[in-house]
Amino acid sequence: MNEARIEAYLALIQALLQCENGLEPALLEANAELLDAGLVAVMKQYADLLEQQGQSNEGRWLLNMAQQLEQILDPPRDNQNLYISFLQTLLETVVESHGNPQAIYPLLDNNLHLLDENLLNLLRAWGNQTKEQASREETHRLAAILYCLTYAFHEFPKGNPLINLAIAVYGYEFCAATKRQPGLERDLATTLNNLGLAYWTQSQVGKEPVANRERAINAYTEATTIFRQLGLERDLAETLNNLGIAYLNQAELGKEPVANLERAIATYTEATTIRRQPGLERDLATTLNNLGNAYRTQARLGKEPVANLERAIANYREALSFLNPALLPADTLRTGRNLGDIGFQQGWWDIAIEGYTVAVEAVEQSRAWATSEALRQEIVRESIGVYENLIQAAVNQGDLSLALRTVERSRSKRLADLIAVGDLYADGRVPPEIQAWYQQVKDSRQIQSQLRQKPLDQPGFTQKPQPYPIGNTRASFATEQLYAAEAAERQAWDALYRFDAITAQLQQPQPQPRLDQLTALLPSPQTALLSFYTTATHTHIFVLRRPSRDGGEGVNCHTIPNPPESANDLQNWLVVNWVNPYIAINQAETAQSRQQRRDEWHQAMATRLQELATRLQFDTLIQQHLQGITELILIPHLFLHQIPFDLLPTAQGQLLGDRFRLQFVPSTKILGLCQERSQPTPDTLGIVENTTEDLPYTPLECEWVAQTWNVPRQRRLQGRTVTPDSYLQLLKQVQALLSSHHATSRPDDPLNSHLVLAEEQKVTLRDLLSPLWRFPELLEVFLSCCETGLSFATSRDEEGNLRRELLDEPLSLGTGFLLGGARAVISSHWAVTDLATALFSREYHRARRAGEERLTALHQARQALRETCQKDWRDRLTADYQQAYQTWRQMRQTKDPNADTAQANYQKIGELIKWLDEFAPDAVPFQDYRYWGAFYCLGLP
Repeated sequence: MNEARIEAYLALIQALLQCENGLEPALLEANAELLDAGLVAVMKQYADLLEQQGQSNEGRWLLNMAQQLEQILDPPRDNQNLYISFLQTLLETVVESHGNPQAIYPLLDNNLHLLDENLLNLLRAWGNQTKEQASREETHRLAAILYCLTYAFHEFPKGNPLINLAIAVYGYEFCAATKRQPGLERDLATTLNNLGLAYWTQSQVGKEPVANRERAINAYTEATTIFRQLGLERDLAETLNNLGIAYLNQAELGKEPVANLERAIATYTEATTIRRQPGLERDLATTLNNLGNAYRTQARLGKEPVANLERAIANYREALSFLNPALLPADTLRTGRNLGDIGFQQGWWDIAIEGYTVAVEAVEQSRAWATSEALRQEIVRESIGVYENLIQAAVNQGDLSLALRTVERSRSKRLADLIAVGDLYADGRVPPEIQAWYQQVKDSRQIQSQLRQKPLDQPGFTQKPQPYPIGNTRASFATEQLYAAEAAERQAWDALYRFDAITAQLQQPQPQPRLDQLTALLPSPQTALLSFYTTATHTHIFVLRRPSRDGGEGVNCHTIPNPPESANDLQNWLVVNWVNPYIAINQAETAQSRQQRRDEWHQAMATRLQELATRLQFDTLIQQHLQGITELILIPHLFLHQIPFDLLPTAQGQLLGDRFRLQFVPSTKILGLCQERSQPTPDTLGIVENTTEDLPYTPLECEWVAQTWNVPRQRRLQGRTVTPDSYLQLLKQVQALLSSHHATSRPDDPLNSHLVLAEEQKVTLRDLLSPLWRFPELLEVFLSCCETGLSFATSRDEEGNLRRELLDEPLSLGTGFLLGGARAVISSHWAVTDLATALFSREYHRARRAGEERLTALHQARQALRETCQKDWRDRLTADYQQAYQTWRQMRQTKDPNADTAQANYQKIGELIKWLDEFAPDAVPFQDYRYWGAFYCLGLP
């Protein structure tokens, strides 16, 4: 049972524990490939662990779920003939295929329900009985068959891992016993090495850990003695590497640490001596990495700490000299991270940067090779610490350029993945060109994977068991074929780029951006870019400006340390005080309680924004780094994406949005994509309005905007007639779009955040990220909807702590439109009110029609709502009422089919005027943040 399978089981178990009641069957159905005896076994073990940790309710629930699943998966056990027949078929298949796993694994896969203790006991009884009755020659033939069967079970990725290992151990023990005679020494040593691996794996999954570690060491030791006597150096080196890992693990667990470390170092040293032969460079790098680990552990235990750390560094560096992140990214990542960790822990920042830099290159290559979104996300989760530590080391070293460039390289990985993965095409509507090009990418990557040696995935680089018999040859890199496969992949991406530049650019491995490339994104000397990044110990705000006249770099860093006792303090504070209270609004059971929670959230906003400004020390940032700046490009990090920075208070009582023009982008990469698009002045505007016909002021908003922009009826999609197809067609016909209706953000499933259409239809974020949804002529979108700028991720683990592997991915509807082709999107941070939004939209679109830039139009719309008194609103609306009334009369006289709509509009204006009469003439009805503070500009200004 491989680790990946166990990790998949654990991920499913966590999902079952965390999902809402009643969703378990759907979750199990979606993961049908994991439903086997192995899952049941791991569920039972995890249930025991929960009980031991005091989580009795969860443990009992999980155990009950495992028992139910076991009843579904397992047939009755009263028919022993079923097992006998299966074992006979299995042994016949082994003989006929000469132990070929491609023939054995389908048989195992189709009979997972029989891979249990009954089969194990039957195999033991059959093997022992046959051995007692068979001749020496028959016993040898039996051992050869059993060896092949054992090896297949040892490597089989499904079923019950404990049963698979138990079968492997029995088979290897049986074979070892039969090979203790002259002439079979090499076979015996090979079997002992594999037996040691099986023992070791059993210890790692909790099966008699102490005893099995000792058994593994004994098996390895005997195997090394035999290989050494036979002069089989390469086989000896492999077993020495495995033995060294066992000794090192014993030392780390406190078992005779001094003696076991010395043994580990001695075995690794002997293995490295052997592996300094041509053709064994990767094996040498593996052992050098392990030797570095041993020296590092010695230093940690206080034995010659400086000298041993220097030895560890020397071994890691030599290992990296044999590794290329473009060819062996997994190996390079591990060793580079080890080197970087030493430097980071000791405060040797140059060494930390050296190690983490090569590790980051390996991460980028690994993600490019990954063939599924799940694997790409796993790579990102495991490597977040590499990016974070490289950034922190660069800051500590004073290399702010490297820190900023690494921050920007690390952003929006999931966005890149989602654009290119197949689950965006769940409805099957994939253009044939994309199908063909993606297939070419897939085929070329598969060829590359076969040509490269597969990364080792055992803990500590333990060598995999060897099939029987064993040869001395090893796979080598097929350089010419590899280059050809890489060229084929590049050719496919070039073709895809011509079809869809967004997909191609974001999906390919991203090189480290140069500082001059980032600086070129700044449109003027009065513009600064603020790139936020939170590590475990600090929050950094990197400030990029045009270089000074003396030629100095334009990068500065404003750093806020977290309290020592609270890692990720800022992000934790945001989750507790901003994110969770907002999510709780829609979790209330009644409309009244939801409204109460919404009011409480808005009432607390000013206080929370003031505290956030204090935490970020924004006044100090402005004073030290933003003098002479009038416009800011903000790239938030994690939950800072949810914050309305325009409303952040600064000195002298001004809001940040009053002191600076603010635009937001997910990353500099996406900003560059937007800037590369042409920027004509929008001429044609389309409108999608009131798709569910239940928003009273939305028709009025859309009529105002239609009059301002002279929008003909054919470019207005109204009411329940709107479909996803008609929405997409309109997007491709216009340069600007007003989309005014309901929308929903899904904190639990961001890809299903959606614009609400009639009859349960919707436009999801998954749709917008698909290459099917591309609108290259679209300049801007005004999403006059709720929550279109919200992008939540699962923020807590099962213990309630902020997830360390949290991904910085602003997966919002606004981002989807930006990636689909829009140069800018006006999005909302929260659920907005229909009336105030209608007035806000009217003011914004009037300013845009008058030629104002988006940021200026946004500011004017905010000012109109926050400053206009009741008397001025009444005067404006009275004029609107009179005009709307005259329009209705003319339409009625000409029997215009839209006369009823015109009547509804002037009547709605009249209702609004009556509502305003409830306020004093000098009152400002929309002064509160909630009415005008939600909207912001994502993309270009």
